[in-house]
Amino acid sequence: MLKRLLHDESGLTLTELMVAGAMAAIISAAFLLVFSSFNRSVSLEEARASALREVQAATAELTVELRQAIPLTDSSFAVASLEAGWPAPELVFHSDRFREADGPERYRYYVSGCSGNLCDLMREVTVADAGGPPWTFTGTATAERVVANVLTDGDPLFQGAEWTTGSEVVTTSCGAAAACRFSLVQIVVRIDPDPNTSAEEPLNVRREVRLRNAP
Repeated sequence: MLKRLLHDESGLTLTELMVAGAMAAIISAAFLLVFSSFNRSVSLEEARASALREVQAATAELTVELRQAIPLTDSSFAVASLEAGWPAPELVFHSDRFREADGPERYRYYVSGCSGNLCDLMREVTVADAGGPPWTFTGTATAERVVANVLTDGDPLFQGAEWTTGSEVVTTSCGAAAACRFSLVQIVVRIDPDPNTSAEEPLNVRREVRLRNAP
């Protein structure tokens, strides 16, 4: 009798094995789902942090350059030209930051490599030709991408601003047709931290730069 009981309790039936296997599979799938979701969240946060560092560094550099912007002549202004609206925003100014150069440098910020509603923000620097003033800029420009995945469906990238009689006057286009007569440049950069995920909220970086050599 004892031998038979021991024999009956020594193993599991096929049904019990199948139930145990199904439970193990369910638990493993749930674990993998949680682990995958955690990894995705970590990746998204890393992408947001990396994108934020990139845009903050670029706008900080632009702020320093703009604050030192200088007019090329007595009749010109600190900002040479500005186009605020999409699809082709552009900001051009001159700043004497390279002490080894004879004259100032021409800085141009613009967008390139656009695909859909995303563009790259580019920075282009041209050193003044020797022999000035008057300064000319016919040499080879050095261009680099400073911010990737800039969204084109938001506020103007650049615009000028001036307070007159208690109200703000905004300049969205100046240069050839109209002088860039303002003391403040407003910069709004919206970026998609992860273009592969449409659910991600855009990052917004706003700066207001007061020109030291404004009229």
